[in-house]
Amino acid sequence: MHQTAHQLDPDSLRRLQPLGSLTETDLRRICDCAQLLHLQPGEALTMQDQTPRFLDYLISGEVELCRGRHTRLRIQQHSSQARRPLHDSLSQYEHIAARTRCTLLRIDQEQLERLLQSNWQAGYDIEELHVDSDMHAMSHLLQNRCLLALPPDNIESVMALMQSIEVQAGETIIWQGEYDDGYYTVLNGHCRVSRRPHALGDDIRLAELGPGASFGEEALITGSARNATISMLTDGVLMRLDKKYFLRYVVNELIHCHDYRGMLDKLRQGAKLIDVRSADEHGRNGYGLHIPLPLLRLRLQKLGKGREYVFCCSDGQLSTAAAFIALQQGFTASVLKGGLRTVPREYLSRYC
Repeated sequence: MHQTAHQLDPDSLRRLQPLGSLTETDLRRICDCAQLLHLQPGEALTMQDQTPRFLDYLISGEVELCRGRHTRLRIQQHSSQARRPLHDSLSQYEHIAARTRCTLLRIDQEQLERLLQSNWQAGYDIEELHVDSDMHAMSHLLQNRCLLALPPDNIESVMALMQSIEVQAGETIIWQGEYDDGYYTVLNGHCRVSRRPHALGDDIRLAELGPGASFGEEALITGSARNATISMLTDGVLMRLDKKYFLRYVVNELIHCHDYRGMLDKLRQGAKLIDVRSADEHGRNGYGLHIPLPLLRLRLQKLGKGREYVFCCSDGQLSTAAAFIALQQGFTASVLKGGLRTVPREYLSRYC
């Protein structure tokens, strides 16, 4: 049974990722067009129901994600996993089944992407946050696909170089608009993520992070200012890895770069070029598939993992962040060294 979702309070959608960056007006548009799906216990959604056109979020009740006859993951309405689209886990599972009476919010993905794209200039980039509050921080790090790909010596170095920081309720860890050289993991406690859309606007609460949550890598890779404020809701402990060590032992070890000749060889062998710049920049001199960095996590689910993806931007910074995101999700990814400005136009036009 499908119903429109206009009766939902737009503020209740802010906890969902990546809806937290949308304006009040955009959230009301989502409510006007979205659907509520009501499932009875035992009722299932198969992969065929999960077309890339839609994103489904668990609003109430409990579901289980299954492969064959085996339950592999249970998601409850208040868990951290419920903040993300159920699509995020469907690559590992065959179907979703309702354990209790439950309600799903179904959103048109193309509409959401258009709204997010319109907020590009507002600095949407909060998807650098990875929430998994059910895991101990150290276990979370060791289960990170990228860290597991590191040589053992690098893993030991990362663990040894992380600093433990005791923090108090009300303390601000990162200020929006400022630069910070840390990559953080929450060991104990909870913190609040908020963003001010413009200088005269009010803070918008985007997320609450608990033990196991990590944040900060995209800003460190791109060299950009923080676009959100993170403050402690409770006393707690954070683990901090300095930027230079994060780049040296993690990013530099994992990200493979090609000059334009190497990139062209990859394209000849079947790799796909992805431009992660803004729509304006891509419109002026773009090549390959266009996926702006803020939309990358949403779009990756549409891409197959059977080929390599070469990410590009103007100078190589955004594309390095994009490749890191793709690697975390199990893709084979590399970067055009130095960006598109290093490539003669006539070479790109032959393959893109």
